[in-house]
Amino acid sequence: MKSLINISNSLNLTKQEFTTVEKHILLITLLHLKNRQGFGVNIEEKLIVSFPSSDIKETNLVRIKESLDKITSRKIFFDESTKSKDYFGYIVPFTYANYEGRVGASSTITVELNSRCNKLFLELANGYTTTDLQTILSLKSVHAIRMYELLMMYRKKNTWVIELDRLKGLLGLNLTAYKSFTDFETRILKYTQKELSEHCNLFFDWEIAAKERKKITALKFIIQDAEGMDRELLAEETHKTIDYVSSLGDVEVAAKVRAACLKYTFTEKQIQWILETKERVSELIRIDLIVEDKISRGKPPRNRTKYVAKSMGFDKLKL
Repeated sequence: MKSLINISNSLNLTKQEFTTVEKHILLITLLHLKNRQGFGVNIEEKLIVSFPSSDIKETNLVRIKESLDKITSRKIFFDESTKSKDYFGYIVPFTYANYEGRVGASSTITVELNSRCNKLFLELANGYTTTDLQTILSLKSVHAIRMYELLMMYRKKNTWVIELDRLKGLLGLNLTAYKSFTDFETRILKYTQKELSEHCNLFFDWEIAAKERKKITALKFIIQDAEGMDRELLAEETHKTIDYVSSLGDVEVAAKVRAACLKYTFTEKQIQWILETKERVSELIRIDLIVEDKISRGKPPRNRTKYVAKSMGFDKLKL
């Protein structure tokens, strides 16, 4: 099963009440809605999603029943207030949930979404965060899941500064919880740090960003990339690009190849060799994406043309 999920930043920056199993249901629902996500959303569309119950990684029927019971009353709290206006409220995203299992057949979970949640779940115009469902399903704590989602929003910037009360809210904690920063650090930060490093290959640390007298009011997180997920994301983007190239005509393909080749010093014979088959065109695009990814990480190949030429196999050809 494809495992990369797009979570709108509007949804990611809400306070959520879900338990770990309920959160799994939410994220699997998002995965199944991925093809409907975009930058223009039908707010009237009725969204119903069905998936094998085995996807949620829970086999205890009592816990599944309890999760489906509670999820239809769980609220998401949003706050989009600005200096000039206050705008906040609650919404219950799941209006219906059921489980169906038959002897000798796989069991299924079906959920229906409140149409007022369509923008939160589907609209990507205000930015989105890509996360890995398989990684999330390996996490035991809902706080670790939320930390993973939030840190992934800022991983390319490598740092994230947030007020402590705001962070507690995003983690679903009451502001009165863990009044002692030492308790919060031990039970939440250190616990999630260990869990994410072990299961997600996502590493983070923190330092005090602001204080009021002796009270810590803000933290700065230092984040290191989850490289495994980046490779999967790159593969998915490459696949999309290859599908796109396959839909183009010969003239359009030639134009795309020449545009890509402007980044490198290829000979005319090498360019013509690439253009002979769409498989070679797709391979060029795949390698070009890898080069761009390396550049974005600050680790570009020493000689980009030589890197691409060797990857394409030019060194074995007499061109």
